[in-house]
Amino acid sequence: MKNIILEINNDNNLISDEVIENTPERIETFYKEIFSGLLLDPYDFLKRTFPIQNNDLIIEKNISFYSMCEHHFLPFFGKISIGYIPNNKIVGFGDIIKVIEAYCKRPQLQERLCEEIAETIYKGLECQGVYILMEAEHMCMTMRGVKSIGTKVITTSSKGIFNVNHSLKTEFLTLIKN
Repeated sequence: MKNIILEINNDNNLISDEVIENTPERIETFYKEIFSGLLLDPYDFLKRTFPIQNNDLIIEKNISFYSMCEHHFLPFFGKISIGYIPNNKIVGFGDIIKVIEAYCKRPQLQERLCEEIAETIYKGLECQGVYILMEAEHMCMTMRGVKSIGTKVITTSSKGIFNVNHSLKTEFLTLIKN
């Protein structure tokens, strides 16, 4: 990495040696932080549950996230909305966010990220169903390639009752619009 930085700088002499001297270490620290989810088991965040009597739809919406595209190692970021039907137990809202972060802090594809989160919540909570809607802007489409600023990619994933009860899916989509 340092050689690449030095080569770029030698060609243009735009950056002082003092500025780039510690850049490789800063990049290493950055990658350790941004990919720290590789060392986590997202199911661990769903172990502490609370009993409930009703099994009505629970929604957590507009959860901000960022991740790194595994193709270009450029960020993508956006919002996730999650709805699930419990099976007489729930988990804390912060724990759902921790599941999201554990998967986001890995090299990712948005489509797989959406599926992994849905599968983990579905299996980890043993809930009746889960539905996820994810909307993201990809810097690999903004900074390079087609350079399409503001384009959003939307992915969804559904499990369990959401696959057979279309009115429930419609209810979720209606509620997250507000």
